[in-house]
Amino acid sequence: MMQKYISEPFVEERVEQPYVGIPVLAGLAEWDKVNGLVGELFDWLKGKGIKPAGTPFFRYWCMGDSEGKYKMEVGIPVKRMVSGDGRVVASFIPGGSYLSALHKGHPDNLEKSLAALEQWALQEELDIDKRWEGQEEIWNGRFEFYVTDPETEPDLNKWAIRIAFLLMRDDAA
Repeated sequence: MMQKYISEPFVEERVEQPYVGIPVLAGLAEWDKVNGLVGELFDWLKGKGIKPAGTPFFRYWCMGDSEGKYKMEVGIPVKRMVSGDGRVVASFIPGGSYLSALHKGHPDNLEKSLAALEQWALQEELDIDKRWEGQEEIWNGRFEFYVTDPETEPDLNKWAIRIAFLLMRDDAA
């Protein structure tokens, strides 16, 4: 039984997608700083004359460490690979099979949707592409795509966020 914030999960194929991002190590108390990077990236793209090819997202590389900090990137998809600079990196969202669902409602409840999606993967015996290095949980593809534009919908309770976990390829197991 899914809780009220999450749509029915599904598996989707995604093609590789170039993006630009800013890597950050941040705890939940610093989330305003993390959110501020979205505007900085839009300004960076505008300054280079590059149009975004999708909505902003957060990519989590390593879940909360012993200090509760997340190793992550704030990113924006682009049509083709570009070169970054000292602060902005150029990378790509890996192509492959993703377990996805839509979180509906306030981002403060996102943890519940993420936990529900991981639980659903276990029930369905889907292998999420992640591993452990000591105490650190490393993900090859854990994304939150911000479907709702905060400029047009200021009410956080009406937001929609697509969550997606890259699944292991059959030949990688």
